[in-house]
Amino acid sequence: MISVPATPTARAAADMARSLAPPFLLHHSHRTYLFGALVVDEDLDHEAAFVAAMIHDLGLTGEHCSAEREFGRVGADLAARMLEARGWEQDRIRLVEQAILRHTELERQQDPTLRLVQAGAAIDVAGLAQELIDDDALAAVLGRHPRDGFPTAMRAAYLDEIDRHPTGAFARLEDAVRLSELFAANPIDRRTAVTALQVGGPHRADPAG
Repeated sequence: MISVPATPTARAAADMARSLAPPFLLHHSHRTYLFGALVVDEDLDHEAAFVAAMIHDLGLTGEHCSAEREFGRVGADLAARMLEARGWEQDRIRLVEQAILRHTELERQQDPTLRLVQAGAAIDVAGLAQELIDDDALAAVLGRHPRDGFPTAMRAAYLDEIDRHPTGAFARLEDAVRLSELFAANPIDRRTAVTALQVGGPHRADPAG
């Protein structure tokens, strides 16, 4: 299992997500970091990537949904305020902001810290490049951060954001790839269903019988 940064700032970001995000979004934030770390094996700022992953979707939460600002900008601003208060240097703060703002872009991010967040979110939402994660690693991530109800809840949050910002980042994704049709078709869910069937077997006896 990939370890996560255990610095005070990383813990503060996780605490922020825990206090603001509903369970489906909190687990998504953790899976974003873990999936990204499994597929982006390069020298990068893991603490910055973890902070970005924890905060990247907090602009979709009830307290922070905004008709004036897109969710990515809200999340980037939340992260910047927290990191400034903790004395981070501006270049690292900007790295976190960019990881949040650009994680929805279709073009592959060149900076590996940004790419970790982009790739992790894409795996969890649509299953892009999920084949790079072996079954044991996938099971370990989902055992800690399950996807229960995630496709339905995330799709609803995504469509609500499009309604608020019809020319925003999610609207552009919808125009480009019809992402709303992919939430329920993520191959990760088929893989976990097959694994459960293999483990349980097709002819398990009824425990009550």
